[in-house]
Amino acid sequence: TPVEPVVRQINTRSTNFKVERKQFPLVPCEAMTIYKSQGGTYKKVVVNPKKGMTRSELYVSCSRATKSIGLYLIGDFVPPKPPEPKDAGAMMFKNMRSERMLKFSLEFPEESQEERFFVMFHNVQSLNKHIFDVRSDKTFLSASMISLVETWTKPSDSLEIEGFKIIHRRNCNDIRKPFGQITYLKNDFEI
Repeated sequence: TPVEPVVRQINTRSTNFKVERKQFPLVPCEAMTIYKSQGGTYKKVVVNPKKGMTRSELYVSCSRATKSIGLYLIGDFVPPKPPEPKDAGAMMFKNMRSERMLKFSLEFPEESQEERFFVMFHNVQSLNKHIFDVRSDKTFLSASMISLVETWTKPSDSLEIEGFKIIHRRNCNDIRKPFGQITYLKNDFEI
């Protein structure tokens, strides 16, 4: 949709002045690269598909919109070429379909009778807010290793979990923000 300029004219009866104001009806917005937008979702997204844009770049940029009605494409949409048969990504997906190295399982670690090494990974989005949840969750506590990201923690925070030792910790420096990582290992395991 083209954005047309809006012209307002003010005439006064007592003078010979005429004031004319030309403006474009735009709303301030945020612009970012495709790579910076990864992981984010937005109600309205404008994508300018350039010539030579890869399939993955197009996917990432278009999938940021929460609904298709909020996705706006500038210019003509020309779909990217399909991947070549020897494309690394295509080959990887082909191998994954045929070799199935991971076994699909709905078994919960706390219900397992076998001796296995379970890794629990979770974006906790503030460990201080959720430390009680982690400390009381059977699935977390039955894991061999717990790796949490976006902990928003500072070095002074007490984050011990009974039965586990902290083997890696990265904190925010001055201000709590979506950053940080902590990794716990069950006490009976050695690295």
